[in-house]
Parts: sequence; C-alpha cells; structure tokens
Amino acid sequence: MLRLVLLPAVILAVALAWFAIASYRRAQIAEQQVAALKDEVRTLEKVVATAEQGLRTLAGHPSVPRDVAVSADITLADVRRLLDRKELDG
Repeated sequence: MLRLVLLPAVILAVALAWFAIASYRRAQIAEQQVAALKDEVRTLEKVVATAEQGLRTLAGHPSVPRDVAVSADITLADVRRLLDRKELDG
C-alpha cells in the first residue's frame, strides 16, 4: 500500500523539481536577453544623438539650402514619437 502512494509522490516531486529548474533557466535567459536589448537601445540612442548633433551642425552651415536645413532638423524626441506611434515602416 505504501508503495502505491510513494511512487506517484516521488514522480510528482521529480516532475515539480524539473519544472522549477526549467522555469528558472528560462527566466535567466530572458533576463540576459533583456539586458542585451537595453545595451542595444543605449547604443542606438547614442548613435541617434550623435546623428542629431551632426544634422544640427549641417543645418546651421551657411552653404546648406534652407529646405535641406529644415528637413535635417530632427530630434531624438521626434524619433521616439515616431516609434511610439509606429509611424515608421518595418
């Protein structure tokens, strides 16, 4: 009788432990991926800020026509707004 109760209990305990370990590993992988994405976002923000500064420098140069200067005047906030509203293709 004890054998009939003990065997399912052991199987249940092993299955629960396996599930817990697998869930923990998935959580670790997800955490690493989020950290990598955060690093990518920071890098992209730096690139956009650098490009923004370059465009502002270009727009302020006297040899640049006014319509080019106006179209080059995009800010990081504009990029974020476009991304938030999903106005960009792709």
